[in-house]
This record gives sequence, C-alpha cells and structure tokens, in this order.
Amino acid sequence: MSINQLKVQILESVGNLDQLQSEQVLNFIRQVLKSRHDREDYSNFKRRAMEEIQIAIEKNQGPQVA
Repeated sequence: MSINQLKVQILESVGNLDQLQSEQVLNFIRQVLKSRHDREDYSNFKRRAMEEIQIAIEKNQGPQVA
C-alpha cells in the first residue's frame, strides 16, 4: 500500500470520529510530536557533548609527564 493510500485511509477514519474522539486523537498526536522533539533536542545535546569530549581528548594527547 502506498503512502498516499495510507494518508487517504487515515483522513477517512478521522472524518468518521465524533468530537471527543477527534480531540483525543489530536492530543495524542501533540504528545507524540512533543516527545519526538524532546528526543531530538537530547540527541543534538548528546552529539555536541561527544564532540566537545573528543576535542578535549585530542587537545590533551600531547606528551604526558609521568
């Protein structure tokens, strides 16, 4: 089944919902989008932190005095 066919099916299904069900679906979608956004922020933070750690390691890899 193509993406467009799936989209049409979803739209038809949502069109058959009553107001309460529509609000529940909308709230669910908002929660999913918010949690996804939070994970992306965390992922970016983690990536930047790892880059900073790598830079610090590279700076300190010169000759070490025992």
